[in-house]
Amino acid sequence: MYLLIRIGTNDSRSYELVSKTKKKLIEHLKEKGYYYSTKCNRYIDDKNCGISGGSGTDFLIHEIDVL
Repeated sequence: MYLLIRIGTNDSRSYELVSKTKKKLIEHLKEKGYYYSTKCNRYIDDKNCGISGGSGTDFLIHEIDVL
């Protein structure tokens, strides 16, 4: 299983979605205008607000074990 984790201001993290496949989460992010940045090692967008030039909200995809 994969967790989609939202990273907001002050590095606050919250769980957004869960999926059996990573591909579905990537498609969901692409629909919202996010892409993977190798520099930041997370999914970012190019909206013009926030200090780093993005919207201030980034995403991570984390794999977890299932019981």
